[in-house]
Amino acid sequence: MHTRLRLVFLAAVLCASSAWARPYRAMVTRTASTTKSGNLELGLRYQGFFALDLDESQPYQQVSPSLRFGIVDNLEANLYVELLALGLPGEDDFKIAFGDIPLGLQWTFLESSTAALAAYGRVTLPTGPSDEDGILPSLSDGTWDWEGTLVGELRANKDLRFMFNGSYLHQGTRDRDTLPDFDVPDAFQLAVAATYNLDKFTMLGLEVVGRLYFEDVITPVWRDNAAQVEILPMVRHEAFPGLVLEAVAGVAVTEDLREIYQFRVLLGATYEFDLASGPKLPKSKSDLRPPKPTPRRRR
Repeated sequence: MHTRLRLVFLAAVLCASSAWARPYRAMVTRTASTTKSGNLELGLRYQGFFALDLDESQPYQQVSPSLRFGIVDNLEANLYVELLALGLPGEDDFKIAFGDIPLGLQWTFLESSTAALAAYGRVTLPTGPSDEDGILPSLSDGTWDWEGTLVGELRANKDLRFMFNGSYLHQGTRDRDTLPDFDVPDAFQLAVAATYNLDKFTMLGLEVVGRLYFEDVITPVWRDNAAQVEILPMVRHEAFPGLVLEAVAGVAVTEDLREIYQFRVLLGATYEFDLASGPKLPKSKSDLRPPKPTPRRRR
């Protein structure tokens, strides 16, 4: 009887700890697990939008530092700052601009070993260039925006998880200087992701993100591009305790999105640490590798 109780207790501990296994986040789809209470996560991401024909490429690239802070258990605040590169380097119209500032709050109000539910809210400060008509509304387009998202997560076991996001995206109005203002249509977004931890340090995933605007004309340039679906295979790897490297190659599926860009590259890194003790940086190259398992003694 005692043996059975021990097995049940061990299984419960393993399932409960799976939510905190690192790396545990998806890349675009929001995850129900939040930053631990009292922890700060620093992030830096690059994303670029491309087409096989560079002349048809969306002239937009972005570098985004980010902060995530665990306020209390299951309550997280986040802040993003975006720097834009408009056009391609070497071109006459190439320029760098400051992007929007999204501020968000996530509350995971239900969590167990097998499932979790969370609510995420975001408001975006319009500090980006609103007169750049080719920028997608989902990016830094210089408008007041807000988002409400319901996050669901199923945990099949300690390694395999499925995530679901349903979002309402309110888009503001673009101030186009001497040209008439443009009221960006609102949208509904659905994101689905599956992630699998190969081991304690490496996670593979596949995400599908779909967005449907309530009007066909989403910018003064893109006038028939309301239905957008993208597939994003991803990988995240913990190179050092708390330091996670990540990479994604997104592929546009619908014609509405392929007219804007065919694929995008997303690269980044996050570093999470306890604010009380501070960051613990690697002191040698050996610290950048996962610890080797202790060899078994021969009998």
